[in-house]
Amino acid sequence: MMLPQWLLLLLLPSFLLVLTRGSFSPTNKLLDLKEFCQRNQDCKSGCCRQAPNTCEAHCTEKGSESSLCQVQAYFGQYRECPCQRNLTCAYPKNAKWLSITYGFCQKVEKKTLARRMFF
Repeated sequence: MMLPQWLLLLLLPSFLLVLTRGSFSPTNKLLDLKEFCQRNQDCKSGCCRQAPNTCEAHCTEKGSESSLCQVQAYFGQYRECPCQRNLTCAYPKNAKWLSITYGFCQKVEKKTLARRMFF
């Protein structure tokens, strides 16, 4: 027995909402490291990283110093996680705007203010 087409069109948005948002319960628990995820908001670390050769994604830690990083998420997932706190993602100077570019996590340099000299 097939459902009428109008009924399928009526149920499709609800089905897509469940797929993209998980359950309707607002008390979803955050996932630990190495658990499978669908989007960054699912993870305690805030980084749902898609595996390079598969469609699987799992929660990973944010980037440490000198590791690859990326600040733009695609479809709710990162290909490389952003940097940890007190680190910044530094991109190469010749990076193209339209290609996916990866940077490296570096320490945030604190700029010291120049002292005023009075003569």
